[in-house]
Amino acid sequence: MDLTDWRTEIDEIDEQILSLLYKRSKLAIKVGKLKEETGKTSIYAPHREKQIIDRLKSVNGNQFPEKQLEKIFTEIISACRSLEKRIQVAYLGPLGSHGHTVSLEHFGSAVEFIPIVPQTDIFAEVESNRADYGIVAIENSTYGTVRDVLEMFLHSPLQICSERLLPIRHHLLALSTPKDISRIYSHPQCFAQCRRWLHQNLPNIEQIEVASTSVAAEIASKEHTSAAIASSLASEIYQVPIAADSIMDNPNNMTRFLVIGNHSAQKSGNDRTSILFGINDEVGALCQILSILESNQINMSKIDSFPSQNKPWEYVFFADLDVYAEDSNVQFALKEITDHCLFLKVLGTYPRGT
Repeated sequence: MDLTDWRTEIDEIDEQILSLLYKRSKLAIKVGKLKEETGKTSIYAPHREKQIIDRLKSVNGNQFPEKQLEKIFTEIISACRSLEKRIQVAYLGPLGSHGHTVSLEHFGSAVEFIPIVPQTDIFAEVESNRADYGIVAIENSTYGTVRDVLEMFLHSPLQICSERLLPIRHHLLALSTPKDISRIYSHPQCFAQCRRWLHQNLPNIEQIEVASTSVAAEIASKEHTSAAIASSLASEIYQVPIAADSIMDNPNNMTRFLVIGNHSAQKSGNDRTSILFGINDEVGALCQILSILESNQINMSKIDSFPSQNKPWEYVFFADLDVYAEDSNVQFALKEITDHCLFLKVLGTYPRGT
């Protein structure tokens, strides 16, 4: 067989793929109609989408690059989902931000994205139904918990539907070569996270702080001798080449994002439940809660606290439990915990991010 024969075979396979995509989309429409008839209004089913991707990874083995496999099927799911309804997702803007990046990775491109500033206003967008879902950063592996987001959960009726972990990659974007750069724009946290690289490679260049990495990229797109520290998505959107790749000091820097909406997810098999609770200011109060979790074989993977603002030195605790909330042992534990708390609020049960 020659090159023409191989290309003919590839064309035939592509047509088969296209035909199967059409069949899949028709089935997605039928599923949407059935959900509507049975009163299930949520278009986005995080547990089901995770099961699809995880099963395909398992079947795939090492035959096809796993990262690309996930991207391809995220887009297929996104396109099929949009045949039911083009959902709206709010994220911390502007265009090209890390919130924008994780929204695209999680929901695919067949979605209407709404950039919002500041991040806490994302809750109002979803609560008022101007957006179906929101994506908020809850913690960073280097800088810890995002406190204002925790406080929003205290009063919001919204639930956590899913989560996504995003490796944070900072790049130097510039229209010119590094030796011609006279100033660098970025967010203050980015400068802090790239301090060592900047000291070694661009030690005497002026650093100018701006509101976001996206704003920095936009400025760099208009000033030939300026650079920005921003994401690869910002590089694409503002058409500023990456002059230096991955310049952050900590290569393991990661941000955890939560998807918020008006429903939790069904059981996926690898789930997490987040709760808020308040306890009396007395000896052993928190220890009682931890003992209840231990006796019910429930692992707590995170706990944090913040002032309740109702009474001096009274604190609210945020905790992640690596369980599905509707399981019998979890229901029993939550009921027992409630008896020892000033209040207990389940924020959502959802598939764990990877």
